[in-house]
Amino acid sequence: MKFQRTTFLAGASVAALLLAGCGGGTSATTGAGGAGADGKGEIKGDIQASWWGGESRNAKTNKVIDMFVAKNAGVTVDRQSADFAKYFDKLNVQAASKNLPCVVQLQGRQINDYTKRNVLLPLDPMVDSGAIDVSDIPKSVVDAGRGTDGKLYFLPYGAAYDAVGINTTLAEKAGAGTLPENYDWPTFTKYLTKAQAGMPEGTNAANNGGGRPNYFIAWTQANGKTLFNDEGKLGFSKEDLAQYWTMWDDLRKAGVVVSPQKAAEEPTAPDQSYLAHGEVMSDTLPGNALTPATKTLSGAAPGNTLTTLPYPSGPSGSGNALYPSGFAVSSNCDNIPTAAAFINFFTNDLEAGKLFGSDNGAATNTKVLDAQLADPAISSTKKHELELYKEIVSNEPPTIVFPPGYQSIFENSFKRAYEEVAFERMSIDAAADKFFAEANAKLGQ
Repeated sequence: MKFQRTTFLAGASVAALLLAGCGGGTSATTGAGGAGADGKGEIKGDIQASWWGGESRNAKTNKVIDMFVAKNAGVTVDRQSADFAKYFDKLNVQAASKNLPCVVQLQGRQINDYTKRNVLLPLDPMVDSGAIDVSDIPKSVVDAGRGTDGKLYFLPYGAAYDAVGINTTLAEKAGAGTLPENYDWPTFTKYLTKAQAGMPEGTNAANNGGGRPNYFIAWTQANGKTLFNDEGKLGFSKEDLAQYWTMWDDLRKAGVVVSPQKAAEEPTAPDQSYLAHGEVMSDTLPGNALTPATKTLSGAAPGNTLTTLPYPSGPSGSGNALYPSGFAVSSNCDNIPTAAAFINFFTNDLEAGKLFGSDNGAATNTKVLDAQLADPAISSTKKHELELYKEIVSNEPPTIVFPPGYQSIFENSFKRAYEEVAFERMSIDAAADKFFAEANAKLGQ
């Protein structure tokens, strides 16, 4: 297993609605080190569970919780959900007051913003006791739920990944064809340049990836660069960043990618992106967004088809990394056995997995994943999403440990700095200086 150090901080604004803490469980359990910290005990009483999602995911999550309650007499689950940004606004308020729900959903990119506050319980004792089963989850995926101290703080139930989305219809019409297996970054940029010559008027071969942190992460992994050092500061050099930005800026100057003005107007939802509307041939796409993006494309550009490919490779191998989502247990939870049972059920139950349908990343439990792939009712796009996940996992992607401040500091500063380059307000070297100064001043704190 390969490890890289890295971190991410979600939104910090205060939401109007505060979620209550864990409800009064009937078992005598307390925080870390207290009775029941290993998750063993009677499964009954109240817990609160919180997650993010839209209408469709909320409906699926509620049905899974209904199944859990039906199988555990005497259990009630107080349910709270919000869209992604508002969810973390609320969670940050709760973390500050040590009043988190018993079960909270987190991603690998945020975990250390909460471990540093000591508001989560390590799950290792619950795994050791058998209260939480990880035997059917690849070790590299389990380890994606660990903090900077090496302890397991959330159990990934779904593993997201980023991919290169290709409008195969536009690619064929442009004479670009398909990318070869294990293609690298130079091959990718040549492919886009070739395709641009055959693009319809007003259509670009690609969106501009210069300000996309996920593309940059993939580039660093493929080229053997260190994303973050042991202190949570930037581990790559300004020269590395300049090389990456130059690659995309050359494409911008050649008209291969969209203009910065057009890029600034793009909707943020992947299923409403320029790729989903047939306005570019290629862009980065979350692996689990292929299905909704394909649905959008069928209406916006009938007859066009989408596919997804792994990120470009390089001297150090695959550029793909996993971005898991899963559930953690708060340190203020007073019903740890029920919280542990909830996490175990949501992640490992076959029927629950079939119902949830890998809605938030591919199912991490291999038996659940294989059952979904064997389902004759699975759509071709969803099957492709899950098969590509299996391919990426087979290459043992690195576990990136994101330091505190990744999203609010790294991602936002990265995007702003490249915008200065794209709008030609700043040289690449000056923008790199600006980014390094901003990021290293606050990352890892």
